[in-house]
Amino acid sequence: MNRRLIIGLLLTLATLTGNAQQRRVEGLSDNQRLLGYTVTDDIDINGAAFGEAGTYSIGAALTPTALAPYAGCHVVGIRLAAAQNLGRTRMFVYNFRGTAFDLVVEQRQRIYEGWNNVFLNGEGYEIRGDETLFFGFDYVETQAMVDAEEGALCCVGEETDGAFYLYGNYGQGEGLYSISGAGRLCVQLIIDVSTLPRNVLSLTALDAGFKYKKAGEDVEMMLNVANTGRDTIATYQLGFNIDEQEPQYADVEKTLVDGQQDVWLGSITLPDDISVGRHTLTVFVNKVNGSEPDDRRNDRLATAFSVYADNVQRSKAYLEIYTDQNSPYVPFLNDALSQVKSKMGDMITVVNVHRPGTPLAISDAAYLCDLYAYTYPTFTINRAYFPGEAYVAYDMNDYLPVFSTEMSAGIIGDMVLQDYYSPSFATVSLSGKYDADARQLTIEAEGQLLPEAQAIYGDVALTLMLSENNVQSRQTVYNIATQRTTNDKTYKHNDVLRSYITSPTGQKLTADNGTYHASFTTTLDDAWVADQLTVTALLTKAVDDVTAADIYDMDIINAASLPMSEVVQTQGIVTTGTTNSSPSAYYSLDGKRVAPSHLRPGIYIQRTPDGGTKKVNFR
Repeated sequence: MNRRLIIGLLLTLATLTGNAQQRRVEGLSDNQRLLGYTVTDDIDINGAAFGEAGTYSIGAALTPTALAPYAGCHVVGIRLAAAQNLGRTRMFVYNFRGTAFDLVVEQRQRIYEGWNNVFLNGEGYEIRGDETLFFGFDYVETQAMVDAEEGALCCVGEETDGAFYLYGNYGQGEGLYSISGAGRLCVQLIIDVSTLPRNVLSLTALDAGFKYKKAGEDVEMMLNVANTGRDTIATYQLGFNIDEQEPQYADVEKTLVDGQQDVWLGSITLPDDISVGRHTLTVFVNKVNGSEPDDRRNDRLATAFSVYADNVQRSKAYLEIYTDQNSPYVPFLNDALSQVKSKMGDMITVVNVHRPGTPLAISDAAYLCDLYAYTYPTFTINRAYFPGEAYVAYDMNDYLPVFSTEMSAGIIGDMVLQDYYSPSFATVSLSGKYDADARQLTIEAEGQLLPEAQAIYGDVALTLMLSENNVQSRQTVYNIATQRTTNDKTYKHNDVLRSYITSPTGQKLTADNGTYHASFTTTLDDAWVADQLTVTALLTKAVDDVTAADIYDMDIINAASLPMSEVVQTQGIVTTGTTNSSPSAYYSLDGKRVAPSHLRPGIYIQRTPDGGTKKVNFR
């Protein structure tokens, strides 16, 4: 749902869940509360504008995480602020899932300068708690506003995910386009909380850092809590434990009025004898105001993590792009990727998965777009989830047309380095044989599986893919000078996913004393240029299908690539293309690891692939 768009002069781009400190506001009864990203009267930006005359359906969204504690309550109104009188305006609430938007509330009312309470006719909308609601109003920006560079939009605070959305079709299909540059839109739901219990503390988010940890490590916890009852909370007690161990407890003295959110920070030390493999950290509410909570529906959160003892250096980080020939942002990203590959070529392998329905798409890869591509283009690195992010994939569309290519490449490169140096528990290397007459390619894959691989993932699968460079096909491009988009029919696409040699989700490996070997043969399509192809290998958890429920378990264990240009294209001749050995690692004299791209003139300690160390002087 998180689509991106650049609009106008005063608003640029961005992305909602939560609310600030509750405060009684004029016009609300004792049983009514505000719900949204802002629930105060504060206004920081008064008079923002899109910069182009028109009618815009704008608002904010609340996810099931934010709505679940209010299941059974009724939305009885919408509250919004305007910098000018807006006349008679439509208010709305949509219930949406994916691309389906169902209108559940609609009402027209005159909107005046300042804050407006719009109470709905009838009983309003009953919150189920499992839906996502988009709520807001139709904003008409007149030509007079454009000429005066003074709109009627009011915003507050810093931008948060989903805090300001535009609904419509603005180039990537009908849906929500995230707006940034002005903070959070001043729009709120008015809800009747008569059905809420009195003393309730809900847990809304838990972050325990990266999933791979070692025995004895201190695990830092960041927990979002919210008072979702009717009474003020003065004290609460949290419990937390690992697996089935005896819980530890933390007493918190913090006043939380109804609707208020807070963040609790804590830590727990992993036992020295904790076993290698998967474990679960659970946090729960034990007491509220010294007694049992009145409602326990949202008082427990758990997160999985994995413990390891040994690991190996990754051969390559895997950069998977979900791209679209209709998106003008794609060429910006491709230019940045070219720089990343030129600087980090031995450390990464890249595959472009094209959006279903476009000329370069393949049906076997559609599931990847369904799972990861909440907008286009986006990308994952090792398909790994970064704690605290809303999605597994990253979206740079806010910045690509604004930042220089070098800056965008630097951002991506730093992200790649972080994932490249994350622990791996298996190796993979490739060799190939190509019969040019029959256009038949045989790939041999082999490697080692550490005990951690089975303990953490269970069975391990190998996926082999073929991608091609210099594929000519149309691409929408954006000309910054003219601010127009055109179709380039001669655009050259690189790293285009052409086919899978194995199943898209991989072939389960069988290891003998930790060593595996597998062989696969495929015939190349006549339209493909053999020496422009690359074979990419991925090691993952073995599953029949990948779903949203297990997506966090599907990060790439290790990756390798073999360019066909390295495979001798003479019948019967075999050329081995192995993955790069573990690269040298550099450390400053105070012991901090330094990425190769960040080396500056000075003295560093270099750890070589064979395990040795030496001092090196970069000039």
